Amino acid sequence: MPASAAQQVRAAARFVRIAAPFGIAALCLWVLHERLGDMDLRGLWDAASQHSWMHWTGAFIATAVSIWAVGRYDTVAHRHLGTGVADAPGRRAGMCAIAFSQTVGFGVVTGSFARWRLIPGLSPVVAVKLTAFVALSFLTALALLIAGSFLFTPFNAAFDWISLLCLVLAGPLLAVAFFNPQIRVGRLSFRLPSLPAMWAILGWTLLDTVAACTALYLLIPNAADIGWHLVFHAYLIALGAALLSGTPGGVGPFELTFLALLPSAPDMDLMVGIMAFRLVYFAVPALIAGLVLLFPPRDVQEELDASPDRDLCPDRPRAETAIIDQNGGYVMRGDLSDMAVLETDQVLVGLFDPVCGGRRADLSLLQQEAKARNLRPCLYKCTASIATTARQAGWKVIRVSAEAVLDPMSFSTKGSKRRQLRRKLRQAEKAGLRIEQAGDILPFAEMARIDAEWQDANGRAKGTTMGRFEPGYVATQQVFLAWDGDRLAGFVSLHGANREWCLDLMRADRTAPDGTMHALICAALGAAKARNVPRLSLAAVTDPKFRRGACGLEQFKRSFDPRWQPLYMAAPGWTSLALAAAELWRLVHRPPVLEGETDANWISAHEEDEKNQFAPAAQP
Repeated sequence: MPASAAQQVRAAARFVRIAAPFGIAALCLWVLHERLGDMDLRGLWDAASQHSWMHWTGAFIATAVSIWAVGRYDTVAHRHLGTGVADAPGRRAGMCAIAFSQTVGFGVVTGSFARWRLIPGLSPVVAVKLTAFVALSFLTALALLIAGSFLFTPFNAAFDWISLLCLVLAGPLLAVAFFNPQIRVGRLSFRLPSLPAMWAILGWTLLDTVAACTALYLLIPNAADIGWHLVFHAYLIALGAALLSGTPGGVGPFELTFLALLPSAPDMDLMVGIMAFRLVYFAVPALIAGLVLLFPPRDVQEELDASPDRDLCPDRPRAETAIIDQNGGYVMRGDLSDMAVLETDQVLVGLFDPVCGGRRADLSLLQQEAKARNLRPCLYKCTASIATTARQAGWKVIRVSAEAVLDPMSFSTKGSKRRQLRRKLRQAEKAGLRIEQAGDILPFAEMARIDAEWQDANGRAKGTTMGRFEPGYVATQQVFLAWDGDRLAGFVSLHGANREWCLDLMRADRTAPDGTMHALICAALGAAKARNVPRLSLAAVTDPKFRRGACGLEQFKRSFDPRWQPLYMAAPGWTSLALAAAELWRLVHRPPVLEGETDANWISAHEEDEKNQFAPAAQP
């Protein structure tokens, strides 16, 4: 197609996009005029003026509530997109943008302009993203409300089935948002809102539409004869028709749909209510929004620090917090303490105990940070003292695992409870294994071979709150190697801190002699003692109530006769706790792919004890 012809086609398409809403409005108004016939417009205004001051006051209050709820959409949007805009200015800009665009029309353009105008430093691209997010999320929530209203309002049996189908289809949408929140379409990639964000949007949409409908209901003469629930049902559908039409203020489609859905009500009364509603809900807020746009605030928007803090205190009590290095976690600095946190698609997880600054978790800061990201806060694998603090703050707490702890300074293989350990060590010695602590240069090629063999036999390694083999990650750990002659038979790695070492990776090839892992752990205990490290953790095993059958990993750890320390999970409520548990289970069993890793080893066959764990810290 010649360039000039292509330009003409694009120009025609733009003209159609601009003219179509006005054409729809004109057509609907013509149909409305045919229906209303010779209705006296002056009579409409005279009837509207008969409303008492209580009706007008109530309508203005309901409008204020609706506009306030409307601003909350932008709060959710800013948190989702990570703009760094504070709640108050974001909410104010959202209120003005929607009040302005719903009256002027062309919501994507006018709404984006208003947000860009009212938030200093906001780029036009981000303004468009905010407007699109608000529009699409509101339409989705409105569709669910309409579907729900059909089930509770007698209208037509066919619509009951349609609404039920819409509600059923919401289930797969939630499943996609949970299991695959990152959506890719060609080169485009976008992230679906978190489940807490979806719930918030639905709640604010319900409050917004209930308040707006109440304003309309108060302005309809003899509305009590119709019933609020029928007015609400008709309002939702008429609002949807108005939004989809794109006409300025929804003029035409809203009136025609609203009247059609309430055939038993006098048209005169309905039109009186609609005209008064347009004055209260559209004209007055649009006037206020226009004044704000003329004189926008001059606040300077602070820029976010794009570099999260990942520096861990070497004197931290829990060495295992180093797991954040492999999973995009960071250190949340607080007034009470610093915590290692992991941000997922649904929850903000405070891992283990505080890394430094005291033995009290900064729960209020964790909640604030989670709220700012549309997430739910939780603590995972914290000790009893932190769990007690959470319970005193009203959080729900459950025991999820127990950690096997050893004292390197006093550890000995003697005693009846370590008979199995001594037998395993003799077998390793008889096989001629040579155990050594790795130096600065690691045999990565051999270690990678063993890890690949392990995954071929056991399935893809779990992750997120568990370490996975990666050269850059393992190089920062304490590594012990088991040699069978010149061949590497197995290795273990441990997170290291001044006050604790914690077992992370355990790998052995298929021909490794029995007792290889036991010998490696004993070597680690000896090295920890030489460095005066007072605590060595064999990591945790899941509490029996969350697993089925015997736990081979637990039996391995029991051979060392450790001290068992209970670990807990906590969240502000049972719903948040269940969401966090499900999210961690998903990420442990289906972690993000590491650089250089493929999906070739996605095998479901894991040991039964690992199948039932959220995140055991060491993998046999």
